[in-house]
Amino acid sequence: MMALKINIKHFIYFTISFMLFTVVGTLSHEYGHILAAKSLGYKTYLHYGSMHSDLRLEYEKINKEYEKNKELIMRNEESKEKTAYLNILKKMKPKSLKISIGGPAQTVLTGCLGLLILYFRRNRNSFQFVDWLAVFLSLFWLREVFNMLTGLIRGLFFNTSYFGGDEYYISTMLDLPNGFFSILLGVMGSLISIYVVFKVISKKIRLTFILSGLVGGLSGFYIWFQILGPQLLP
Repeated sequence: MMALKINIKHFIYFTISFMLFTVVGTLSHEYGHILAAKSLGYKTYLHYGSMHSDLRLEYEKINKEYEKNKELIMRNEESKEKTAYLNILKKMKPKSLKISIGGPAQTVLTGCLGLLILYFRRNRNSFQFVDWLAVFLSLFWLREVFNMLTGLIRGLFFNTSYFGGDEYYISTMLDLPNGFFSILLGVMGSLISIYVVFKVISKKIRLTFILSGLVGGLSGFYIWFQILGPQLLP
């Protein structure tokens, strides 16, 4: 049985690339939210792992009105306070939905762009820089895989809510099961990632690529969210 070999040079290059694209993927995802919010006329604020917009201020006002008229709103009978509260929520819902969709849409579209580049360059004799760029762009889909898996692990082993994040909010705002988009996009991301790793990446460096992905992705996540991110974009 042949020993599995790791190409150290490739391992270093791939690990650094995964670390870099973990940060790029995180920030570009948030810019997807930002573009959606700006298209609605809101001011936005970028943090290292999230974004905020003035829509939040509108929800704070709504929550104050809710607390002020909670008894009337919670009653079964109609009241002008309850009607006003429900009408405001109804108007806010499309705005909140659009902003929530912005992040996953950016991630998915970028991943699809990478996949398309790989498809149109599939008959190339050599793997060039643009091909490697397309590989890492296509693996933006791994964000959806990660979200699905962490949701399932939380629900199955830690007895907490299965899903969260953008996909959860999009599902609930569209009156779908709360894990609908988490699972749908997670499964799609899994299939695309398997195709890229096992069909596009050469067998000679596949193991090196997979291991560097685990090391680079996890270390990039830790370094950005625990060390650099809070310092650069608090």
